[in-house]
Amino acid sequence: MTTRCQPSKALAALSTLFVLALGAGPVQAQGLGLGEKPVRGFVGFGLTGGGETLSTVQWSNGESTNIKSGGLLDFRVGVDVRLDDSPFSVLASVGWFTDRVTGTNGSVKFERFPLELMGTWRISEAYRLGAGVRRVGDGKLKGTGAASNVGTSTFTGKIGGVVEGEWLVGRTWGFALRYVSEEYTAPNGVKVDGSHVGLRGAFYF
Repeated sequence: MTTRCQPSKALAALSTLFVLALGAGPVQAQGLGLGEKPVRGFVGFGLTGGGETLSTVQWSNGESTNIKSGGLLDFRVGVDVRLDDSPFSVLASVGWFTDRVTGTNGSVKFERFPLELMGTWRISEAYRLGAGVRRVGDGKLKGTGAASNVGTSTFTGKIGGVVEGEWLVGRTWGFALRYVSEEYTAPNGVKVDGSHVGLRGAFYF
């Protein structure tokens, strides 16, 4: 395999943008609940880091990349339901969560589909805190091509927890820092920690 992804650099870059955005200060909103629909859909994208190493990919230049149980790309869609005209909301979502590396002659990926149910409290016009439960779907670790020796393995997912803080930009954008605690059971019965931290952006509509 002759190419390499740089997950740590990508996460560091997004972290820098998040910190710069916070430093710019919140935009002026219309007040809690004003101008927002009681039920909104959203789509989100995040970068995560953490968990245990499930597989190590060796490259032709002698370097290596790890596939982690807590990484890397998190896409999701869901609904945001505000409770009456209060600062409290409930978010429900389904995601596609994957860590993968791809070269010219093979690939390795760890893929799962988590469900989340989270309650949030809007502490100001621009910030809210959230906490909830997460059921991560069974994860599939699979290697192809030159990495076919990895084979295909199923890691059983369990119910975990999530907490996050979100910065709201107007009515349509949100940027969150989150921590997820979750665990898998490997095919041999060993417990695998999938806990991770992440940064995500969401578009509300």
